[in-house]
Amino acid sequence: MHQFPMLFRFIASGATPESAFATYAAKDRELPVDPFSPRADLTTVNRVTAVRERAALHAVAAGYFNASILLPSSPSDGEPLNEDDAEWLADRLIEDDAPCVRSGGAGALLLDAAGPEPSWLFIGWSTRAE
Repeated sequence: MHQFPMLFRFIASGATPESAFATYAAKDRELPVDPFSPRADLTTVNRVTAVRERAALHAVAAGYFNASILLPSSPSDGEPLNEDDAEWLADRLIEDDAPCVRSGGAGALLLDAAGPEPSWLFIGWSTRAE
């Protein structure tokens, strides 16, 4: 059987990025396989890395990229991101093949969502769940 690479991106909450990922992955494994809505196999992820670097967002705010009408909020490194900035930064990490999103890893971006526990946007590559 051929394994196809598959990008995953989801939001989960937990005290740490590792605990949030583990909780989400455990719930994901309980879902039935749906051939019409494939999912990434999260069991192949062996590391979770909290991405604290915000250099790409700082560059947009300084005008080094084609800025859209809505400029990113330009948070300091390690600070929470709004969901739009996190999505944009996630796309840059994927495009740049950052080490945190290479196969076997998951990058975690801290979101500024309100809640009892921190929320994280997870991104990475895996294989398609069979």
